[in-house]
Amino acid sequence: MSENFKLGDVLHDIQTGKSFLTSEVLARPDELGVLKVSAVSWSEFLPNEAKSLTGDYTPAESHKVRKDDLLISRANTRELVGAVVLVERDYPMRLLSDKTLRLIVDEGRACKDYLLFALRSAQAREHIELYATGTSDSMRNISQDVIKAIPVWLPPISVQRRIAARLKAQLAEVETARQAARAQLTEIERLPQRLLAQAFDGSA
Repeated sequence: MSENFKLGDVLHDIQTGKSFLTSEVLARPDELGVLKVSAVSWSEFLPNEAKSLTGDYTPAESHKVRKDDLLISRANTRELVGAVVLVERDYPMRLLSDKTLRLIVDEGRACKDYLLFALRSAQAREHIELYATGTSDSMRNISQDVIKAIPVWLPPISVQRRIAARLKAQLAEVETARQAARAQLTEIERLPQRLLAQAFDGSA
């Protein structure tokens, strides 16, 4: 039987990074970088969206971004605050900031792949946007208490896994179709140039 829960019911902890001293320069892939809020968007984790550190620093292991981290942004625009991503591999050169939080999930009760989609649902977004604070739409914030109170529809974990697998497959199909459409559009845009080239080619 499916029930309505709050996200906090299936979390062991919420871990945060820290406020590092950074430059405005983007970090190279081979140097330590602190995640910008733009690293956590609606598409996927963007490791290149990170600022380089100022000075020497030996990061705590808990601040490093790891495979299977479920990350949520606690600060961003109204549309992006509360965005979630699931990290696909280790990024030892990328560090959590104080605006990127790691959700420690009770995996006996909730599947991370499922939560990724559940936290993007209309019900979850309505809660996040309602309780986000800030005087400007360009930067809204949500507290850990707001995050823990996000409503989550939670079927049995076996059902969660099936739903997540189906959604991932459907989104992969959509992405394949999008890429095919983009390729066709590129060909269409090049067509006038080809026609002109053929028209004015002396061999025609």
